[in-house]
Amino acid sequence: MRETLGNEGARVEFMDDDEGWTAQVAPGGTAEARLQIRGGTKTARVEGIVLRVIVRHRHWADAQGLALTEEQARELEERNHLMPAWSRDLLGQTRVEVEQDIGPGDERELTVQVPVPEHCDTTTSACTITLHAQADIRGQIDPTATGKLFVH
Repeated sequence: MRETLGNEGARVEFMDDDEGWTAQVAPGGTAEARLQIRGGTKTARVEGIVLRVIVRHRHWADAQGLALTEEQARELEERNHLMPAWSRDLLGQTRVEVEQDIGPGDERELTVQVPVPEHCDTTTSACTITLHAQADIRGQIDPTATGKLFVH
């Protein structure tokens, strides 16, 4: 049962570059990321990896619930009364077929390619773009990983 719940099952993790980014890409380009799959206590059948590009924009709300964009909030002289919040939008999704068995203690590295839509905003302090990976593993809760995309 513990393996089914993921306590002792396979794990996935993005491997970042020296600057801490999972991948760097221009809008409309293809992000190339390295993903590591580590075996748990028993052999796991990794059928595929679902990859999602998610964008989050910071916005602000005042005590009355009025929402302000980042630009509108910067124009205010006094911003102490504002609370930050983040939107979350799915920009794209793709699946990479793996069809490999990962034995106990084994490590496999995959290079995955994910298209980043042309309309994707660039990375700023008020706009973060992340890459989410969810492994499709038979017989256990699917492990996930999140990495940071630098879109420039």
